[in-house]
Amino acid sequence: MDSPYNAFAHLNSPSVAQSVASLPAYSPPSRRIGSRQRESTEHVIESSSNRVQKNAKPWAVLRVHSKGPEGGLPTFLEGEQIKGSVTLDSSMSNSRHISAVRVIVRGELSIGTQEADRVTFLELASTLWAKDSPEPRRDLHWPFSVSLPRQVITSSGTAKEIEAYPLPPTFIERNTTFVYIPTTRPDPPSLLRQLAYQERSSLLGPNADPDGWYTLPPTKVSGKLFNNRVVEVTCRLSLAKPLCYTRGSVIPLSLTLTSADSQALDLLSSRQALAVRLRRKIASKHAGTRAEIGAPWSGLWPSMEDSVDVLHSAIWWKRPGDNISSGDTSGSQLSRELEGEILLSKNLKPTFRISHFGTEYFVVMLPFTTTSFVPSTLAQRFNNGPLITVPVEIATMYPKGPRPIAHSPPEYQRPSTARPASRSNTSRSATLNGFE
Repeated sequence: MDSPYNAFAHLNSPSVAQSVASLPAYSPPSRRIGSRQRESTEHVIESSSNRVQKNAKPWAVLRVHSKGPEGGLPTFLEGEQIKGSVTLDSSMSNSRHISAVRVIVRGELSIGTQEADRVTFLELASTLWAKDSPEPRRDLHWPFSVSLPRQVITSSGTAKEIEAYPLPPTFIERNTTFVYIPTTRPDPPSLLRQLAYQERSSLLGPNADPDGWYTLPPTKVSGKLFNNRVVEVTCRLSLAKPLCYTRGSVIPLSLTLTSADSQALDLLSSRQALAVRLRRKIASKHAGTRAEIGAPWSGLWPSMEDSVDVLHSAIWWKRPGDNISSGDTSGSQLSRELEGEILLSKNLKPTFRISHFGTEYFVVMLPFTTTSFVPSTLAQRFNNGPLITVPVEIATMYPKGPRPIAHSPPEYQRPSTARPASRSNTSRSATLNGFE
């Protein structure tokens, strides 16, 4: 986003314009949504016409106030205004050649090198002073205040259609000048789950709290165990409702495995064999594709370039009272009930879509990872795709009511680090200038 940092003054002198465009970059802040309120920070950006001397006196100073940390990027939550001031030094020769002083806030989506791959979805300009203004210039200091809209209207990714979108979050730190965070919030969980959070007690499972869980249809997996007998296991995965979770919190999970073979259950219900993970898809369409496809995007957005990142893995433990009998292969159905959760990083980007770019999240269950069990199908044998895929959303604010808490045993609770990204065939990076 060009915003106040690199487009705050409209000047006649090319050399002055270059000095404005070369303002210093900032490293992004680490901010926890829902934490205690920060005091307002003044972010100061100075522009000097002398590039050789680092300590040269600045001729222009931009000040922006936000709740971002000192030394980091200005950070604005949805609904907040961008406030600050512009001050020029009247003793500098550059100041005498100014024809206008403006504050410009611009949001740009860029997914390629072609001009058609760029979309400016937001541009707000406020003229603080102009040479032809009827009011005389009494000083060289101008305060400003710019309100960010909650929605923008821009191309929908098709050839002719336009659509209204919520103002998206900052997506990439490179070349950004401030951070914008939309206030997205999940609906409250079930009353029984809220009570568990309030009392800090264990969560009730899908059988005891059916309103609190989204249970997938059963998935059957068959294969050869220890290379000497064929077994079949039925998997029933449940995710806490609603399927929208706040970054920095958790995704509660429940898994039931059913089989007539207790040895297979013991093996496949181990933490080492289970692979349930959070994936993120970054999706985009390019200009040629948009011209060919006349229908708006829907669902998984077909015919697009995308990348898939594996972010976090689930932690599992046995649900109290689980059937742990072993050695029974008489044919009766036995089960193993597991509790689990995915610990979410507080730095996850929220789910969003604007024009021909966006992010989607999925919880996936992959084939069992153990050498003692060989799946019957080649796809599962070579881990070619997940057994179960559930679309979920990531929000920035906590739901109303008691906050979600982690329930995994202390020895399992550890920072959930991102795994190396596995990407599809795409060579172009998607950038959203001006939003983290």
